[in-house]
Amino acid sequence: MLRPYFCAYHSYLENMELLNSEERGRLFTALLEYSKDGTLIPLTGNERFVFPGIRSQIDRDKAQWEQIDNVKTANGRKGGRPKKTETKKANGLDENLKNQQVISVSKKSLEKEKKKDKEKDKDNISSSTATAENDISACVQAYEQNIGPIARAAFDDISRQLADLPADLICEAIGEAALNNKRSWNYVKAILKRCREQNILSVDAYRAEKENHAAAAAARAAPAARPQSKQAAVRERLKKRLEEMGGAQSDNPADNRIYVEATELVAEPLPGE
Repeated sequence: MLRPYFCAYHSYLENMELLNSEERGRLFTALLEYSKDGTLIPLTGNERFVFPGIRSQIDRDKAQWEQIDNVKTANGRKGGRPKKTETKKANGLDENLKNQQVISVSKKSLEKEKKKDKEKDKDNISSSTATAENDISACVQAYEQNIGPIARAAFDDISRQLADLPADLICEAIGEAALNNKRSWNYVKAILKRCREQNILSVDAYRAEKENHAAAAAARAAPAARPQSKQAAVRERLKKRLEEMGGAQSDNPADNRIYVEATELVAEPLPGE
């Protein structure tokens, strides 16, 4: 049997304080759909930070309700059977009384566990909400320090960006925009889009990619080493040979003339030097 309702606790009000009317409406609609048949509606606003905690509470309430319902159903079946001899056990309790005691104990245990779960869920929701608030606050502070007063559209977009990117990476992108004197949210969004496309999901990965990009750009800008020309190679070989001769004079005047001409040739610069 499906439960036709879900419990809305007063503690939820504390977690909804930061939501506007539209976000509260979307949150409540999503909770109703999930409670009815487990449907998950995509959420894009700040309500998505509150939904997971309440969803967990709905799951726990549903499990407890089903457990109690199963006990009642089982007892109902036992009551509908033909009665046996009214024989009591040695402890003086008949089966009906024993079943009632089991139900009573089960209810108390469930209520106790439910109370513990409510307190735990309240802490989880509060912790999740506090983390989301801190992330948004850090991004807004970075935006206003580097770009200027933040508009509502940029604020809402930051909330959406935080769904899959860490706050420190968004702050890094904001700082990068200011460093490049591109103080606009559109420029920041372009950086974040590139991060998603390249699967850059942390500040360390972003900075490493920047260093690699700068090194590649420097390598492209550096002049390529010019290969040695054939003339230069011949001249180097001739120069080395003259050094080996050490300027020694030969008895053959022709040899001496060749030595002098070769020395003068080595001394002449090649074209382009």
